[in-house]
Amino acid sequence: MHEVMKNSIQEILAGRGIVAVLEIDNAETAVPVARALIAGGVTVIELALRTPAALTAMSRIARDVPEMVIGAGTVIQSGQARKVMEHGASFGVSPGYNPKILEEARECRFPFAPGVATASEIEGAIDQGCSVLKLFPAEQIGGIPYFKGLSAPYAHLGLNYFPLGGVTEESLEHWVELKQVIAVGGSWIAKRELINAGQYEEITKRAARAMEIWTRSRGV
Repeated sequence: MHEVMKNSIQEILAGRGIVAVLEIDNAETAVPVARALIAGGVTVIELALRTPAALTAMSRIARDVPEMVIGAGTVIQSGQARKVMEHGASFGVSPGYNPKILEEARECRFPFAPGVATASEIEGAIDQGCSVLKLFPAEQIGGIPYFKGLSAPYAHLGLNYFPLGGVTEESLEHWVELKQVIAVGGSWIAKRELINAGQYEEITKRAARAMEIWTRSRGV
């Protein structure tokens, strides 16, 4: 087994609860949306590397909204881990399990959570020293019933999961109730359309509702 990665994702996510997933088309919207999320109590984002504006947006948030913890999403190509670190990301996640990407993250000392959807992927991630795993796409692969069955054989290892993909405000509470879940991510809080339309007040409201569900369900 590989040496366990010094994975500060646990420290980063512990207690924060909600991660807003962002797809940013125009870097000019990056700082306003980050501030809108902070106003609603959400202090962690996963900024997806799926648009040309992503890296510029990341840099602007890191510079102008330092209280926002930036996670880089869709880290799937060689060299991306180092690049997002240079643009201000504190951690990274991927939709799938790729040992090469994990190795690069380890070399950069970059906290990283791979995506898992099967037992084989979980076991591969364990072998790579990962203790925080992104469950993706959480709802589409079977939701909570699937997750309970999938995670049961590994419960004694103390793994933490970060479900993302298809989670909604309505299903959030049920995910939060699971003790293995360290945080829950979703794009419904700051949907792409809301960002592009500049509807920052609505984003703040959605963030506040998500945080209220988290704190109520966790009793914090």
